[in-house]
Amino acid sequence: MKIGLWNIDHAEYGTGSKRKQERYQFIVDYLISRNCHSYVITEANSAITLPGFNAQFSEESPFLRKSRFYGPPNCYHQVALYSKETTRKCSIQEPINGLLCQFPASPLVEYLYGNAVTIKDRWSPVSTKKYTDRLKEQIAQIKLLDVKKTVIAGDFNLRINWPATKSAHQSIQVELAETGWVWPTREQTDSVQHVLHSPDITSTIEMDHNVANRSPWDMPLSDHPFIEISLSANAVTNV
Repeated sequence: MKIGLWNIDHAEYGTGSKRKQERYQFIVDYLISRNCHSYVITEANSAITLPGFNAQFSEESPFLRKSRFYGPPNCYHQVALYSKETTRKCSIQEPINGLLCQFPASPLVEYLYGNAVTIKDRWSPVSTKKYTDRLKEQIAQIKLLDVKKTVIAGDFNLRINWPATKSAHQSIQVELAETGWVWPTREQTDSVQHVLHSPDITSTIEMDHNVANRSPWDMPLSDHPFIEISLSANAVTNV
């Protein structure tokens, strides 16, 4: 089972800008070409449709930027989940920055949780929350999940080699990784996107950094690499 994880920096449709329209279409075409079972997309746009995929979205995001176009059919969401399989959206405590979906028919992954530990409160005139507050919210939500047949994928806005997020990285290690969650992206230094999963699953992580560069599209499609998560059952824990 392959899951794609990608922050697409809210690709925009119908802005009148040829370059922005090309970027939007390149992103759609790229996602289709990856041929994953499911995608967790952060900074998503519900205008994006993928043939053969069902879509679920977190609640509409209030974190809007003046430089972005949000007119119809665009709608900004912190998290989206696209899947070839039928999914059921589940209720959670923080439905703007998180999205929990159940896969009723999957023998490998029953729950997929997409999230964003946002830093956008710093630009909001109505929010007093900080990054540490958002991190605590996400850790609290993950602790409510069953550590069985579950995958977590999202933008955590931290890296192990960033001094400013050292304590945040340690919090995830102590509160999640040391309490049963497997954290295969713990040591990565070139993306703020992360993956955790229950120990009954094994994973292989691959990154495509081309999407954050100019080649081959003559423009960066995102500030973030695309992450492909290949999953299989852990034979040791499933005996």
